Amino acid sequence: MLTDGWLKGKVAVVTGAANGIGRATAILFAREGAQVVVGDVDVNGAQGTIEEIRGFGGEAVFVLCDVAKEADVVKLVMKAQQHYGGLHTIFNNAGIEQPVMPSHEVSEELLDQVIGVNLKGTFFGCKHAIPLMRKAGGGTIVNNSSVSAFANVGGNIAYAASKGAVMSLTRVLAIEYACDNIRVNAICPGVIDTPMNQRNLDRADDKNTVWQRWMSATPLGRMGTPEEVARSVLYLASDMSSFTTGVGLLIDGGRLAT
Repeated sequence: MLTDGWLKGKVAVVTGAANGIGRATAILFAREGAQVVVGDVDVNGAQGTIEEIRGFGGEAVFVLCDVAKEADVVKLVMKAQQHYGGLHTIFNNAGIEQPVMPSHEVSEELLDQVIGVNLKGTFFGCKHAIPLMRKAGGGTIVNNSSVSAFANVGGNIAYAASKGAVMSLTRVLAIEYACDNIRVNAICPGVIDTPMNQRNLDRADDKNTVWQRWMSATPLGRMGTPEEVARSVLYLASDMSSFTTGVGLLIDGGRLAT
């Protein structure tokens, strides 16, 4: 069901919207009245997101997009302009994990791949959304960082470095474009029940040990859900957070508090 919600009349871009946090956010944005441009490399998953949105009367279109390729991101962002007439908010969510391994074993290829999607992809989204937002008189950007930007257990140097850089990028842009009425914030999820974390668990030699480590580091004692994260993204993307910019909102079940 559509609502006369927090994003009524807005146009939003969501990357990595085929599953997990991106999918939950695209659906919530549409329920809150936004017209949504869905970007992903997973065609089938993205089409599932589109079908769910259209099923309750929402508006959404799909663009095949590898965020590590600037030309793809240009097409994604320009679809918002061409199809819906502008752009008011973007959620730079697309990201990939790194297999847990000693840092000295990380290859240049793996480092480039993780940085390419997680950092460059986020930068490209911001870079090409900002001119449209300036034209619209303002807008909101939400980037997906991670609790790993602040707290870590080791073995994920490329991922943690990429997410720490996303936080720095977020602060730079928040300062630089505040004068254009563009607010730039980040979310910093902890352990969330997503396909990415399921892959991390499936790779583990001892799944129970990994699970127990996740739970012991999370005072609330459970995984978060994509829908819980999506509500925080909505807060930062909407006028509910109208005096908030340059922050990294922790959604980590209390992990960093430990």
